[in-house]
Amino acid sequence: MDVTTTPNRRQRRGVLKFQKMMANIEIIDDVYDPDRKSLLAMKAEARQHNRTRGIEIHQGNVDTIDKERYAKLEVVEEKKIERWKSLGYNEKEITSLREAWSIVVVNKPTRAEKKERFQILKDVQISRLSRNK
Repeated sequence: MDVTTTPNRRQRRGVLKFQKMMANIEIIDDVYDPDRKSLLAMKAEARQHNRTRGIEIHQGNVDTIDKERYAKLEVVEEKKIERWKSLGYNEKEITSLREAWSIVVVNKPTRAEKKERFQILKDVQISRLSRNK
């Protein structure tokens, strides 16, 4: 398990069992005090706490992964923009190229999106060639 990530539910439960914090029902029944909360209420409260804590941990992990992916994509995009500039594309064409690139990178493209992307690339190529003649 990586030190920088939060453990998942299975790992957290394993740690709690190892620390004897997750007791078996028989153990809880042996020390059951009628003046305290009922066993079901105690279990429901613990389950709700674990659920909310797990949702928070999961959302934190998702946010961290999204930030890392976004940072990597920004670096790649900057390199692509520099390459496009060196090939002679102008700002308007680069904007179109970025749009075409984002279709492929963000999600798995549908057939219609692929056709749109190829049309954009074709239009940009024609624009650059007609300008350079």
